[in-house]
This record gives sequence, structure tokens and C-alpha cells, in this order.
Amino acid sequence: MADARRLADRLGDFDFAQMLPILGLSLVNYALRFVRWEVYLKALGVRLARARSLGVFLVGFLLSVTPGKAGELGKAWLARELGGGPALRVVPAVVAERVTDLLGVLVLLSLGALPFPGGSWIAAAGLAAVAAAVLLLTWQKGADLLFRLLERLPVVGPRVHVLTELYGTLRGLLSPGLLAMALGLAVVAWGAEGVGFFLVVREYAPQAELLAALFNYTVSTCLGSLSMLPGGLLAAEGSLTALLDAQGLDTATAASATLIIRAATLWFAVALGLLALPYVLKKLAARRR
Repeated sequence: MADARRLADRLGDFDFAQMLPILGLSLVNYALRFVRWEVYLKALGVRLARARSLGVFLVGFLLSVTPGKAGELGKAWLARELGGGPALRVVPAVVAERVTDLLGVLVLLSLGALPFPGGSWIAAAGLAAVAAAVLLLTWQKGADLLFRLLERLPVVGPRVHVLTELYGTLRGLLSPGLLAMALGLAVVAWGAEGVGFFLVVREYAPQAELLAALFNYTVSTCLGSLSMLPGGLLAAEGSLTALLDAQGLDTATAASATLIIRAATLWFAVALGLLALPYVLKKLAARRR
């Protein structure tokens, strides 16, 4: 009961006028990712009216609140049902979104590690990992060599064919120019939400540093995704609260900052998806008449 009161007090201390710029930064994230979605659809030869494409994209936020975000593949089905052609043609766009999001978040995590002890080594390792991933994604011979090496491993080997098929599916979206564009948009998009988190933390700790906030936010985002839980629930919140607590904020304050940023990112996105859902359902019903 006392902990709940302290948490309520910390939430009350927050200046909710700050939510407008924070929500605005979340909208920047969604807008840039929608631009990437449109570029991918065009590259795949998918012709979908802009409004319908936006509807599918926003409803994807609802579908992402599933274990491992597996439900996002439903965007391919929605695109097909709304006149975008075969679903299998759209699947690479969904997968490429996730791949470039992961790489973009890793770039931000690497940069955010710089203020911490040993941060330069973490940053170097993270950026090297991103560079290696980009090289493998754009260099088919190198990827083929890696797959052959993985096939020799006792546990991984029998499952390498899944990676090979996935890579083949993505090849059309992995030209150096297209990958650079998508990765750049992902870095800026997720960086915008990281800045939003910085604004939240600064309300409680004016001395907060931007890079540290980026690190905390991206680490929790990665852990939430790795947990395979719907929307990263509990894993993202727990890890973010723990990081803030370890860096000097009391538990109630850390939990308050976590709840606010999750409301302004995950639940804001879900709300947008709910708003777009009636439009998409109406268009689906009209096509089936």
C-alpha cells in the first residue's frame, strides 16, 4: 500500500503538459516507419492506396501486441484483402521492418553506452555487430558462406534452412541503398522515442543525460523484444525500472517514469491502431460485397 502511494505521488509530480512533445516524438517514430513501409511496398511492386496502406500500418500496432510480434505478419494478409496483391509478396516488407528496427536500436544502444564505464568498448562492439550484419545482408556470397558454416553445427545446423529461406525472401529489399535508407530511418525513428524518454526522466532528474536515457530505453526495448512476450510486457517495464533504480532513481520514481513512457509509446500506438481498425474493417467489408 505504501509503495502504491509513493508511486501515485511520483505520477502526480510529473508535469503532464510535457506529454504533448513526448507524444509528438512518438508520432515522429510512427511517421518515419510508415515512410519506410511505403518505400518497401513500392520496391516489392505492391500497389495499395495510401490511406489503406496507412490503415494497415496502424492496425499493425495492434497485431504487434502478440508473442514475438508474430501477429504483425497479419499486415500481409490485410494488404492482400485490401487489394495489394499476394500476401507472400508483402511478407518481406514486414520482416525487413523488424530487421532494420533491430539494427537501428542496436546503433542507438551502442551510442548510449558511451557515458558508462567501459562504454566505448560496448559502443565499438555494438557498431561492429551492426556493420557485420549489414555486410552479411548485402553480400550474398558472404551470407551463403556463413550458412554453410552454421550447417555444420550440431544444434543450429538442422534449422539453418529457415534462415536461408528468410534471407532469400528478403533479398529484394537488401540493396545497399535501400538498406541504408531503412536503417537511417530506424535510427532516427527510435531515437525520437528515446528523446521522449529523456524528457520524462528529466522531469524527475534534471541532471539526466540524453545518451544514458537512450541507452536505458533501447536496452529495455531489446529485452522486451527478446522476451517474446506480447508488447514486451513486464520484461520491458521491469528492465527499464531496474536500470533507472541502479542509476540513482528511487524505485517509485523509476516505476513512474517507466509507466509514463510506456503509455506514450506502446499504449499510444495501440490506441492509434484501435482508431484505424474501424476504417480497415469497413474497407474489408466493402471489398467482400
